[in-house]
Amino acid sequence: MAVISLKEQLFSSDRMIGTFIKTPNYQVVEIVTSCNLSFIALDAEHAPFSKYDLDTCILAARANDTPVIVRVPTSNEEDVLSVLDMGANGVLFPHINCKQDAIAAINASKYKSKDFEMGRRGFSNSSRSGNYGSYTIDAMIEASNKNVSVLCQIEEIQAVDNIDEITEVKGIDCLFIGRADLAVSMGCNSINDSSVENAIDIVVKSSKRNGIPLGMYLPDNNDLEKWISKGFSLFIVGSDQSYLRSSILKL
Repeated sequence: MAVISLKEQLFSSDRMIGTFIKTPNYQVVEIVTSCNLSFIALDAEHAPFSKYDLDTCILAARANDTPVIVRVPTSNEEDVLSVLDMGANGVLFPHINCKQDAIAAINASKYKSKDFEMGRRGFSNSSRSGNYGSYTIDAMIEASNKNVSVLCQIEEIQAVDNIDEITEVKGIDCLFIGRADLAVSMGCNSINDSSVENAIDIVVKSSKRNGIPLGMYLPDNNDLEKWISKGFSLFIVGSDQSYLRSSILKL
């Protein structure tokens, strides 16, 4: 099954650089994915993506052989099913605060199988992810469960408090730290507050104990080496909108 393996990169690369796409337009995706990024992330949580927008943007990224992560608004099974059927390589789930949240994310992303007995992804091989009916049931389930990446966003102090039970859940491919929401949940007004960094260190230790890759959003690449040295490997750096704005401000 011809699937661009984001997961292989997650578990083998020490530096994956991508960016958020917040403008729901396939031409923007075509331009960005011509720039040799490791992946792109469509932000369907904070940007106005329709199903049609997601479909065409995923198609544009696949045309340039660039893996696509979609940040969904919630763990709603229908939304997850939709983006995976469109051919997304990974799903970024916001606000994973406890073990049950993580389990729900995994179950929504996986077909029921021997390895994922509680998988709840609805089956269809007639979509883009099934190459429009070319794959058998067994081939589709095996390849999708193997290659689809589940990224859990840790962005509230509740998640930090529950991190050990979260990291014990089978099937998590990346813990993605949302520093801004984490700071707000802790009553801090800066992502660089020492208490925020201490909370992140707790997540880092738990992820390392369980062999789970770490990811983070960065507004720019100024602190990239700092976070790589701490064990982070996946970075969403800025967005199409932030790059457009910064370029215009230089005029």
